[in-house]
Amino acid sequence: MTHKHIWLCLYFPLYITLFFIIEALATKSGYWVTDLPIDEMIPFVPQMVWGYCLFFILFPVVGIPLLIWDGAAFKRWMYYLMAAYTLTLIFDVIFPNGQTLRPADFVPTGVSEKLLALIWSADTPTNVFPSMHVLGCIGDGAAVLDSRVFKRWQKYIILMLSAICCVSTVLIKQHAFIDTVGALAFAVPIIFIVYGKQIRKRMKSQKKHMTDKAANVPVKIE
Repeated sequence: MTHKHIWLCLYFPLYITLFFIIEALATKSGYWVTDLPIDEMIPFVPQMVWGYCLFFILFPVVGIPLLIWDGAAFKRWMYYLMAAYTLTLIFDVIFPNGQTLRPADFVPTGVSEKLLALIWSADTPTNVFPSMHVLGCIGDGAAVLDSRVFKRWQKYIILMLSAICCVSTVLIKQHAFIDTVGALAFAVPIIFIVYGKQIRKRMKSQKKHMTDKAANVPVKIE
């Protein structure tokens, strides 16, 4: 088998199973409410549900090319996701949490609203910290920057779509603002652990490039 690292994908069905088990067992009261005053200033934009759904497109767009053409980068991407999502599940079991931002008077009429209602029905507003959508988008961004599989313009597009997806989580009231910040706090140390060698190598390369460039600059004599 050429792509032996494909076995790492077995984590996804395991994660989804555990996620919905934890969702089903989530307490209906007594949990930490992640709402903050800043959330009241963030508008409710149901149409941004399409940005939220970008998450499910970005996963294969990033993962499949890595799986086929860059096994090492694929493994780093998967190690990040496995660490981030597993730690999140553990956190949600130890510290049950939820948000109360969904409008009580929401009546779905258009296509966007009905899609959002469907998502809300499948994913309750509990165990929302940190946002797994944001964690995943950060992982996608790190992966495309890590690999040479993607051209520069493709990296820009994926990073832009990932940012839109992250912003959408608060605009459709799927997450509170602190859920997104919490995802960043979870992600950064994991990125440094998983991608530490690549980050140091790139920094060393850039430093050498700057040194070589400076050495070739002619000295101006007054």
